[in-house]
Amino acid sequence: MSTVLDEIAERFDVLAKLGEGGMGCVYKVRHRDLDEVQIVKTLQAHLSTNEGLRTRFINEARRGMRLRHPHIAGVHDFHVCADGTGYIVMEYVHGLNLRDLVSARGPLRVPLVGAIALQTLDALGYLHSQKFVHRDISPDNLILTQTADGHPFVKLIDLGISKSLDEGNTMTQTGQFLGKVAYASPEQFGGHVDGRSDLYSFGVVLYKLLTNEEPFAGENYREIISAHLFQKPRPFPPELEIPDAVQQVVFRALENEPAHRYADAHEFADAVEEAFGVQRERTTRPALERISRAEDATLVDGETTAIDTTVAETSFAAAPTIGETVVARPRASRRWPLLAAIVLVLLVAGALVWQRMHAAALARYGNFYAVVIGEGEYRKFEALPTAVDDARAVAQLLESRYGFHVTRLENAKQQEILAALNAVGKQLTPADNLLVFYAGHGSLLNGKGYWQPVDAGFDMTNWISPALVKDALLDHPARRALVIADTCYSGALVHGALATLPPDERLTKRARLVLSSGGTAPVIDSADGRHSIFTRALLDVLGERGRGVTDVQSIFTPIEARVIDAARRDGHEQKPELAAMAEVGDEGGTFYFVRR
Repeated sequence: MSTVLDEIAERFDVLAKLGEGGMGCVYKVRHRDLDEVQIVKTLQAHLSTNEGLRTRFINEARRGMRLRHPHIAGVHDFHVCADGTGYIVMEYVHGLNLRDLVSARGPLRVPLVGAIALQTLDALGYLHSQKFVHRDISPDNLILTQTADGHPFVKLIDLGISKSLDEGNTMTQTGQFLGKVAYASPEQFGGHVDGRSDLYSFGVVLYKLLTNEEPFAGENYREIISAHLFQKPRPFPPELEIPDAVQQVVFRALENEPAHRYADAHEFADAVEEAFGVQRERTTRPALERISRAEDATLVDGETTAIDTTVAETSFAAAPTIGETVVARPRASRRWPLLAAIVLVLLVAGALVWQRMHAAALARYGNFYAVVIGEGEYRKFEALPTAVDDARAVAQLLESRYGFHVTRLENAKQQEILAALNAVGKQLTPADNLLVFYAGHGSLLNGKGYWQPVDAGFDMTNWISPALVKDALLDHPARRALVIADTCYSGALVHGALATLPPDERLTKRARLVLSSGGTAPVIDSADGRHSIFTRALLDVLGERGRGVTDVQSIFTPIEARVIDAARRDGHEQKPELAAMAEVGDEGGTFYFVRR
């Protein structure tokens, strides 16, 4: 009997496994006959006998085949295998999801958010006109890509829990909530759901894009749900100076009662157009089909890219022509085309020269590899709500800003983690660098710190010991290695003091370092509902670094200060540590972060 992987192997070359969830796996593949990169989403074999889940999977494929819109990632095909499993073939979107974009850059500028809003609302208007409600509008499911001439272009992805309005508003058989709590409308927790629910969720997205915060805060899911149901959204931070008109647009979308929100996506878009200072514009389909295929733009549902959002924030679509879709641009005065062209040529030439000089300077640091692990869905221990998001954000930042070759694992078992570490280790040379980030449960036993993958048991079954960490992570030829452990008792891996060599000597010395989130004490999982306080500090400090080279000692001091301050404001004590790992060949070197 053929299996889903057998069927996929007959038609596609699997390039990468992008993720795995409760329903199935997502792969990046190349269609052999078309020579085109696509996405394949599978249904787990053990779920194929669950008629409800299987029906939902098939419905996702069918509705995706029905929907055709430039701002919605398309579904090309689907297939049901002989064993009852199946897979969906979807469009591969080159770009960056908005969650990772905001995590890396912070709040976006109003004109760019306005452009994103108009394009997304165009997609939602179409979706609702086809009598579908998405039910999972969030920054994760909106990909920012760009046209061939560098203008921002949004794609809505993942119709996995979208629902036909013709099917009524019944709950799932288990009463399960579908969607992301932070972005869910009040009626998604019980009530009639229609297109205005998506508009509410998109209002939360707009608040997030403008502030890098959520409008409804809570320490846990129960508090966040209560805030959606009974509280007003938080005011916009005054220091961001968001125009009042923009604030009012977002707050109306976040009205608790659907009748008080915008009636539909078109009315919402009209309000955005006026308040954000952007306008809808018709563009021909050929222009939209010239989506940039830059080598560094490779993200869908988790992979990362390096979109130049500085350009995107000030340069949108070109002159209006009659066509099929909506692109947004800011209102602008007349330009001087010839002068602009000359300046552009000079800038491009200068950039090419600088890039060559920069690349030559960076070559001496070698290649950078990272294994990034997030463990949240445990079989026998309490779930960790932020660990996977922590890993995704760290992976995105390392890849897009610092040029790391990243292997990301989510909810991985012990053997999967060790296998990934060994596989990456085989790629390393004596000139290379390895960073390992681990977010998950940890334990302290007899003075030793252990990592606990999702398949760990109370009897230490499948725990990852310090010995395994040292053997699997650091017994390789790479010149520099850094373990960043955001887990309780992670400092127990540390046994050596940092050397104090001059900076020029550190470059040639081997380094085996550990940056732990809280030494040999328990740590706080989350202070903001999205990231742990340690990972939040790590992302902020690395994200703030300018072009050039910085070492781990330079980033440690501000990370330590932010974590201590955030923990105390939360009523706890937490102090990160940076030290050498003994007995694995540390020679007093350091670990570098080279901004690309």
